[in-house]
Amino acid sequence: MKTKNNFITACIFLIFWGVNFGIFDILNYPIFAVCSINDNNTTSISTSEKSTSDKLDKIKNNPTDNPDNKNSDNKNPDNKNSDKNNETKPALESNKIWLFIYYTNKGHEGLFYSWSNDGLLWQQIRGEKPFLKPEVGGDIKNRMMRSPSICRGLDETYHIVWTVSWETRSIGYASSKDLINWSKQKLLPLMEHEKNARNTWGPELFYDNKNKRYYIIWASTVSGKFNETAGSSEKDFNHRLYYTTTTDFIKFTPTELYWNPDHNVMDPLLIEDKNNKEQSKRYLLFYKDETLKPTPKKHLLLATGASPIGPFNVQKIVSHTDWVQGPSVLKINGYWYLYYDCYGKRHFGAVRSNDLNTWTNITEKLCFPQNARQGTIIEINKDILKKLQEIK
Repeated sequence: MKTKNNFITACIFLIFWGVNFGIFDILNYPIFAVCSINDNNTTSISTSEKSTSDKLDKIKNNPTDNPDNKNSDNKNPDNKNSDKNNETKPALESNKIWLFIYYTNKGHEGLFYSWSNDGLLWQQIRGEKPFLKPEVGGDIKNRMMRSPSICRGLDETYHIVWTVSWETRSIGYASSKDLINWSKQKLLPLMEHEKNARNTWGPELFYDNKNKRYYIIWASTVSGKFNETAGSSEKDFNHRLYYTTTTDFIKFTPTELYWNPDHNVMDPLLIEDKNNKEQSKRYLLFYKDETLKPTPKKHLLLATGASPIGPFNVQKIVSHTDWVQGPSVLKINGYWYLYYDCYGKRHFGAVRSNDLNTWTNITEKLCFPQNARQGTIIEINKDILKKLQEIK
């Protein structure tokens, strides 16, 4: 009887621990949350859900369904039927390859690569070995590479920036011609002039083809500013977006306020809408509402503007759920694919749209590498992919 009572007590403890620490949420993750695919075509799946192999086959064999479903609910994370039985419009572009550069866990390991040719199935390159390790930003143990953003200008050089620390006034920077051999990393002191700045988070790198300039946009909390929203987030962070421009990553224009939507904001993503038919040119700004109090927001919104610096008009919430961060965007066959890190549940989510107004939840169709966090996506060619795959 004593053994039986001990067993019952242990079971109660495990149930209590599981509920409080979210273990049952992890066990119930569908395949997109926990599948991991590498270049050797070996798949590691860790889930209690039945028929996971069938789901993975469905992702591979039917990578896309018809996304034009007007009955989707952006706020419903379990929108499982939004694209059901609509398989008439493939979004596969076999001549295009996309590279996803991201960090894992807390960002101390460095940056990793995955590739895709359909925007849904992302295959890891080089396994668990990073292509770039953090070398700047404080002591060795605390260095990290979070929220990377990359772009390439007319010089055909890849430039990348990232968050180096939780509380610092600088970001990391490096460049490369081939995405394999990187320059010596350095710190860009974007907010060193502002002694009350607490941080520089989630830098976004954007190249303006018209003016031949790079924009760097990031979130900072400057103590004493924007008191109307003070205390609205964790640890009294109260972010607004700031920016600078450069042509050579040596000289920079003075830092200026970039975007103040009258609430705590971070994780900017700036995209030029080149194929917009309504206007001659339009810029899309995706960003996160970082408000926690009095009511948690933690979702992604979309604003549009006529120039890289706006002014911007807010349109609507675009993520299918709250508690997300780190937007990345692709455009495939006329459809916008918006990806983001559902960090509350430790998996990736995504929505897609052909008009930037109605967004369909496609999270269940995704397969990202295990432990992948937010990152940045660029288009590459087959030759570059082959060289990356040869790195051991």
